[in-house]
Amino acid sequence: MATRGVKLFKRKMCVKPTIWGWLVIIAVILLVGRASLTGIVKFLSLNDPVESKTMVLEGWVPTYAVKDAMKYFRDNEYERLIITGIPIVNYEFIAPYKNTAEATLLAVRYYGYNDTVYLAEIPTTVLVDRTYNTAVETKLLFDSNPDWPKSMNIYSVGVHARRTYTMFRNAFGNTYNIGVLSQRDRTFDPMSWWKSSKGFRNVSNEFIATLYVMAFFHPNLKDAINKINYGNYLDKIYYERQDKHVLFSDSVDSPFNDKERSEFRSFSYFDPDTSYRVKAHFTVDTSSPIFNMPTNTERAPEYRIYGNLEFTINDTLCSLTVYQNMAFINNKEYGNLLFVPFTDKSNSATTYAAGRYLDIPIPDKDTIIIDFNNTYNPYCAYSERWSCPLVPFDNNLDVNIKAGEKRYKNH
Repeated sequence: MATRGVKLFKRKMCVKPTIWGWLVIIAVILLVGRASLTGIVKFLSLNDPVESKTMVLEGWVPTYAVKDAMKYFRDNEYERLIITGIPIVNYEFIAPYKNTAEATLLAVRYYGYNDTVYLAEIPTTVLVDRTYNTAVETKLLFDSNPDWPKSMNIYSVGVHARRTYTMFRNAFGNTYNIGVLSQRDRTFDPMSWWKSSKGFRNVSNEFIATLYVMAFFHPNLKDAINKINYGNYLDKIYYERQDKHVLFSDSVDSPFNDKERSEFRSFSYFDPDTSYRVKAHFTVDTSSPIFNMPTNTERAPEYRIYGNLEFTINDTLCSLTVYQNMAFINNKEYGNLLFVPFTDKSNSATTYAAGRYLDIPIPDKDTIIIDFNNTYNPYCAYSERWSCPLVPFDNNLDVNIKAGEKRYKNH
């Protein structure tokens, strides 16, 4: 078969640069590349403030930025300061604060600002999207203060500014007027950031992270609020348990004597369980006379019945009598607390045999949330040398309360 008339290939003229052409092309690429390198930092280090009297200071910023932020705050006559904070995950057991907001607050005080400061702290359970969650915490703060003007300027540092601004926009939506201020990052030269490891790491990481946030980050605000609220609830419980451990370990303030403290290792608790956080109906009844509460010693402190709690746990209707310690009735720290001693089916098996205690604030209405995750042992659970009120017979619960503090050693 003849194929002479069919062509599978054809010639085409190819034009290529001369050596001078290549030099011009390379020069243009270098110029554009150099401009892009410095342009990236300008893009990320967003400076776009709005008219506002509220400053939101990111709590992670270095101390020099805090100093400059407070000068800017005064020079521009701001009226309200909010500090965001993320958990401190290094040296948390020796630091006098638990997150960067508390630490930055100390710096703010050092630089002479003594007015009210609002903290927007995220809990230790929130480990991802922390900047966004600090924005959500800030929004919750605004929601709880509806009289505040709906505007703010965020004070950030360097190439983190645009991502922070984007996260706050995601959290607040378009009903708020949000600006941002970017303090110069002094740890590298922004005009030649690629020449240092710190600059290359910061700029490249922030550039990729910011592009991702702008293109793909679409968080659910309601889910974020639920996670923050639950995390704050857990943190409160865990921090109180840590504080108790520190107190009993302390060589000066410990309730233990030297021998008991030398044998002390830790307390034991159930994991927090919200099913033991229940709503109770509260009835006030202070008509009974003051009486001497029996203890395991001859001591007989004065108490009075203050009222009664009724609630349901695991479909079981429960009732507890609530008492008020007359010795603390005018005490600033304890005067607003009521005493709830109780026993339950967990005693002897996993909790102290003689029962446990719970403190609740004096309710201002006929319902109150009681949380058995906060139950604690009387000191008698740790040593027989203490004098502790005995649980009244009427305060025996016919349920197993697997919450709060467990039995200490074999007491």
